[in-house]
Amino acid sequence: IPPPDLISLAGTWKAALTAPLPAAGEKDPRHKDPGISERARALLAKDADEAGLQDVPASKDWETYGGAWSNADGEAVFRRAIDIPATWAGKDLTLSLGSIDDFDATFFDGQPVGATDIKVPNFWSVPRLYVVPGKLVTAGRHVIAVRVFDHFGGGGMAGNTEQLTLAPKELL
Repeated sequence: IPPPDLISLAGTWKAALTAPLPAAGEKDPRHKDPGISERARALLAKDADEAGLQDVPASKDWETYGGAWSNADGEAVFRRAIDIPATWAGKDLTLSLGSIDDFDATFFDGQPVGATDIKVPNFWSVPRLYVVPGKLVTAGRHVIAVRVFDHFGGGGMAGNTEQLTLAPKELL
């Protein structure tokens, strides 16, 4: 079986609302991002305990998940385990996450690989394209973890499913 040209990250991710805040209204100030909470930091590690995380569709506004997500702003962590083919070992990879509403800090096996914050114009709609350095890439199981902070309105990994991919950098 030939190795894949890319790995689709569409579909189900594990997620937790780690620091929910009440929804900011149109006249309320938008929430300021206080930085990564201790609970979120623990979930960004490669071998984090996933007990209690929900299975959620990554490419939907998190308010569609129901329950505590329904009218929440604040912080959440999304996790996805993947298997890297041996032919990709040592290669830089392009991680494409589509748009994330609003801010993100993205990790590969607990190592930061990219972030978008309030300083980026149109941060809520900018497609996230991050490089995973080849020194982190080995054959086998790896974990992509994304800390998302929503400061107003809908939140989460909002890009379309075709944008959720991982591939060797030279292919993109």
